[in-house]
Amino acid sequence: MLSKILFIALIAGMASAGTMMGRLPPKPAALAHKEGCYIEEINDVIPFGRSVTVGHCTQVICGEKWMSYFTCSTGSVDIPNCYMVQDLSKNYPECCPKIQCSGRQA
Repeated sequence: MLSKILFIALIAGMASAGTMMGRLPPKPAALAHKEGCYIEEINDVIPFGRSVTVGHCTQVICGEKWMSYFTCSTGSVDIPNCYMVQDLSKNYPECCPKIQCSGRQA
């Protein structure tokens, strides 16, 4: 029964994850010589085709004309002895919240 609840929660969570695209931001003069996308959060340029995790577990993918942004799904847990855990020291998607129950990860 618990596995069915977790499966339903994962499906609902994946549906609420965020995806966005944006134009390439202008580079500061000091970084204008670097080819790629300027990432304000790290104050640097990453090469086209590469990605970086920034902020609160957001993946930014650098394209030649656009940047893509991916965020974790949001949700809550209403299962006895279970709660959400998150490790922001990891890269996306490993930094996304996960359900943990009674000392084990669900």
